[in-house]
This record gives sequence, structure tokens and C-alpha cells, in this order.
Amino acid sequence: MKIVADENIVAVAERYRQHGELHLLPGRAIGPADVKDADVLLVRSITRVDRALLADSRVRFVATATSGTDHLDLPWLAGQGIAVAEAAGSNANAVVEYVLAALAELHWRGIPVQGRTAAIVGFGQVGSRLHAALRTLGLEVQVCDPLIEADLRERGLEAPVSFCSLDEALQASLVTLHTPLTRGGAHSTWHLLDDSRLRALRAGTVLINAARGAVVCNQALLARLQQGADLHCVLDVWENEPRISMPLLQAVTLGTPHIAGYSVEAKTSASARNYQDFLRHFGLPDTRPNTAGQAARTRLKVDLATAATLADALALCLRAAFPVAQIDAQLRERTSDAGVFDAIRQRLSERREFAHYMLQCENLGRRVDRAALQTRLTALGFTPEF
Repeated sequence: MKIVADENIVAVAERYRQHGELHLLPGRAIGPADVKDADVLLVRSITRVDRALLADSRVRFVATATSGTDHLDLPWLAGQGIAVAEAAGSNANAVVEYVLAALAELHWRGIPVQGRTAAIVGFGQVGSRLHAALRTLGLEVQVCDPLIEADLRERGLEAPVSFCSLDEALQASLVTLHTPLTRGGAHSTWHLLDDSRLRALRAGTVLINAARGAVVCNQALLARLQQGADLHCVLDVWENEPRISMPLLQAVTLGTPHIAGYSVEAKTSASARNYQDFLRHFGLPDTRPNTAGQAARTRLKVDLATAATLADALALCLRAAFPVAQIDAQLRERTSDAGVFDAIRQRLSERREFAHYMLQCENLGRRVDRAALQTRLTALGFTPEF
């Protein structure tokens, strides 16, 4: 069996080498010649898998170590009898923590989050977890997802959240996007936020896109921002990645290179799920020795001396665990080099999620309610120590 795989998939060599001839390649470089005589293809979101790639190949199984599948031509693959495995939800927690870390950075830059009404567009694996996290922070949250809302109604189930229309969602002061990228149909998300909807956003709105770049029309967003810096935009995903719009990068408040779902935990989970699907598909045993063990947690010191409020203290902790501002700065340093986009992603391979950290909170003043801070940090996954 010949297996062609993206070289950056976690533990790919360790897991698959026992089952055949393994060829590791950069994900963006995988082409028709590489897969012509392959049986299995393992990819991430940067590899487009369609007729152009696989038409002349003997590939019968494709696995993507991602939640989204918009880079896969699913109808064509199904028509060819090619089995597909994905890892929906594996990076959901990592994306939620990215949003929280971005909000913490905005707070520290004088763009407060407390007091805002939040709207989550997309109530899947990420949106549902983010809803709980934002409620933990004390925010009023509404949700826009017509597909899930209709499904609940048809089944006669009570909605677990407050649903709203897209137009109503865009009136919130914090709008965060977590939809798949789809084209066509009644609920297409391609350019869901087009020129007219972007113009409908109120001045001062925080807009976060950690879904797919084309959910927001990047050209229209740039035009809105160039008319006046009245939106606070956080973009992790872009149209035409990795050759993103440099003017748009300079215009947004925070810009990162599609790393919201990047964490050791997310990538390990996605790879493991793909591997189990691979074993089931081919009826193979896993003959590797079981060496899995719980990784040692990291103790992280956080100086809270400058925290005047509970929100300040929480923001300092989140920024320490996931310094989104540093990633933004790295992306802006060499904006003319598209290779920087992927280089930063590779350097973030060791990012850990909040549950990995034991926060040693130091110099917390009397102005901040320690019990309230501990409760919120614990709810977000941290183990705080004072």
C-alpha cells in the first residue's frame, strides 16, 4: 500500500509507516504525479482534493486532519467511490480559546468586551462551545444558525439558546463567525458578509472571522475599513491564503495566519481520529506499542499587579497563555512575503490549550475579586494558583 501524506500531520510517520510505503510531502506541493500510484492520501486544509488531483490516481481513501471539508470535492469523491474521513470538532476548543485570547488582547488595547452583546454566526462544534465560554464571561449571547434552528423546530425540541436572524446578529456589538464555507443553496456562506452586510455593521463593532476566509468578502471589508477605522476586526482566515491582501492585513486590528485551530491537542486529536478511520476502512490492526501518557503540565507565572479590574486580570492570564499579539506582529513584519504565512503556522506547532497550564497568579491587588477570577479561569480550563 502506498500512502501519500502532508508532512505536518502529527505522528503521521509513527502511525502509518507500519502499513505500507509512506511518502511525506509539503501539503501545498502535493500534485497529481505524487498520488498517481497511491492508495491513500492524508491532507490538511491547504491541499485541494478534487478531480484535478486524483482523476488519474488509484487513491481509494482520503483523510483530512481538519474540521472543515471545503477543500475536498465531496460529491466528486463520492461519485468515484473514494472513502473520506474528517475530524469534525477536533479543533473546536482551540478555536474558542483563540477567540477568547483575541478578545483579551482587544481589551488590553482599550477595546472593552464587557457590556457588549455577542452574536455567534454558526452553532456547530465551535459556536456551541464559544456560546458557553462567552456566557462564562458574563456576556449576553445570541446565535444565528438557520439550519440548526430549523432542525430543532422540525423535531419539536426546545432551542437551548436564543436564535436570531443574520440581520439581527449583525446589529450586535460583537459578531464572531464560525460557519463552514458552502456555495449555493438557501444558506450559502460564501461572501455571507458582503458589501451590504458589512455596511450594516454599526460603528465600534468587533468582528471576528475564525471560520473560512471567503465567508467575508475581503475586498468589501477593506473598502469599509478604508472609509474609516470604525470596526475592530480580528481575522484569522483570509481569501487567497497564503497570498493574503496586505492592505487588509494593515487595516485590521489583529491578523493571524489561519492558526485559530492550531494546538497540540487539536492536531493530535485530528490525526488520531483519521488513523482510526484508516484502520477501520482497511481492516488493519494497530501493532504499535501503547506508549501514550499524560504530558506534564506547564506552570505559567502571571503578574497581575497592573490589573485594576476583574476583566484586566482575566485578560492578562489569557494573553500569557496565548499571546495572539505576538503572532499578529510576526505576520506584519514581512508583509510582502507569502511564505511568512506558512512559516508562522509551522512555528506554532507547540501551542498548548488552556487546560495544559497551571497559572501561578502573582501580585493580585485587593481591587480584584480573587474568588470571581478563580471561578472564571477554572471554567475556561485553567488551573489557577494564588
